[in-house]
Amino acid sequence: MAIGQLVRLGWLTDPAHDLNAAIECFLTYCQAKNLSPNTVQYYAYRLGSFRRYVEEHASSSATSEITRQVIRDFVTAEIENCSPSTANHSVTTLRAFFGFLVREGYLVESPMVGVEKVRQKRTLINTFATEQIEAILASCGKDFVGVRDKAVILMLFDTGLRVSELCGLTLADVSWTDQQLLVLGKGNVERRVGFGQAARQALAQYTARRGELETDAVFVTCCGEPLNRHRAAEIVKKRCKMAGIAGLRCSPHTLRHTFAVTYLRDGGDLFSLQKILGTAI
Repeated sequence: MAIGQLVRLGWLTDPAHDLNAAIECFLTYCQAKNLSPNTVQYYAYRLGSFRRYVEEHASSSATSEITRQVIRDFVTAEIENCSPSTANHSVTTLRAFFGFLVREGYLVESPMVGVEKVRQKRTLINTFATEQIEAILASCGKDFVGVRDKAVILMLFDTGLRVSELCGLTLADVSWTDQQLLVLGKGNVERRVGFGQAARQALAQYTARRGELETDAVFVTCCGEPLNRHRAAEIVKKRCKMAGIAGLRCSPHTLRHTFAVTYLRDGGDLFSLQKILGTAI
């Protein structure tokens, strides 16, 4: 039975009058469209921030009474409390959210009409120098955590994977003979990405220590649970700090960018790079 029918029958709260119900309907719709779990989770996170703002600052939390000015005030608060980038992510999320409500007939018009994205300064993403990569890897010890962290960092640096793609790898996605990974990227598009000998050795040492677990995720925590992108980002940040690297954005994305720049400097072409990275041409 469709969501609209359930609302008309009184089994669900009307999303036009209840923001929480509207958010739940939207997230259910996103899951039904088979959007990636990361996308749905991020929509939920950003809409949660918006809901809290509305409850604390708006005169009404009814979805139909949320005005363009309320949204602009929220975006301004996001700029001040977080960053312009975060504010723009919120704008994108709210456009999708209110667009859904209009298409489903819960709202006549989206309050996002006339709300524009925030201007952002284009910043140059720095890259790690060779000696910095070596220092990061040298900070990883011989225990399970150290062996795992070394494999995580080398795989990110050697393949240019997004951190979410790395965390989504399963044991079946690793082809040892071809030294390739079957990667599920954005839009659920699969691609194959090769990895070098150093990364192969680090991954082999790690998987030997990983042992047999219930999960088939390649990278796991000390408790045997799949590694998520937030924990992977913490690993990179921690190892950079241990290596004494300062004044640089220490993140998985910096490793991805370092891979891209290194690939081009070594004679690779832009089109093949885009294919490896899983970006549009």
